[in-house]
Amino acid sequence: MNRTVDVVVLAAGRGKRIHQAFPGVPKVLVPIAGKPMLLRLFDAIEKSGVARGITLVVGPAVESKVFAAIPPDVRLVLQPEPRGTGHAVLCTRPDLGDAENVLVLYGDHPLIREKTIRRLAEKHVASGATLTMATVPLPDFSGWRAGFADWGRVIRNGDGRVQRIVEAKDATGTELRVTEVNPSFLCFRAKWLWDHLPKVGCENAQGEYYLTDLLGLAVSEGVAVETFPLEDAREALGVNTPEQLAQAERMFLEIYK
Repeated sequence: MNRTVDVVVLAAGRGKRIHQAFPGVPKVLVPIAGKPMLLRLFDAIEKSGVARGITLVVGPAVESKVFAAIPPDVRLVLQPEPRGTGHAVLCTRPDLGDAENVLVLYGDHPLIREKTIRRLAEKHVASGATLTMATVPLPDFSGWRAGFADWGRVIRNGDGRVQRIVEAKDATGTELRVTEVNPSFLCFRAKWLWDHLPKVGCENAQGEYYLTDLLGLAVSEGVAVETFPLEDAREALGVNTPEQLAQAERMFLEIYK
């Protein structure tokens, strides 16, 4: 597959909950198995062979420290204020105007493997879909999967087609019982993405612009939407707390042993 996917990595969060263990260190630079988690993700992206380039979105509180740590070929974009994932991706538009496809990943999700990135991008390009989204099908939210209970639910219709993503904070009791969750690993046709991001609103519990709201727009327009269920749910795990960091370290060593 040619390198026809531009990868956007979101890393604008301050990571307040992990600062107790790593004071002064931006969350995405906290190490996993001895290497900053952001660089673990960059390694997987590069090895996947699908990325035309990487654009990293950061906030002003971490900009200088992250810039000093990243490879010189990574493009850095500033999100001046925390207005949500949709706004963060929109900030990259001036730098990605000629992109064909845009894949969105997260700097605090260091466990995704190169083959998963490659297969997600390949499915998106081969299918001709407007939007391709990874999902995490789970048997339940017990044990190490408990953290997924806070994630957005993938709501499907009777035919099994995805209709929308409902964030846990906005979900009803019935929706919270759904055990297929959204890791927000999303691949878009770039032109459609740029045309529709300005249409996303912020009428939700957080008052933020959710990137995942684009799914509802795609469904309402009847454009092609594909899903990509992850084979290994561990790859979707993120890091927000010292406890999640310890879990991710264990999972990393299991995955890459």
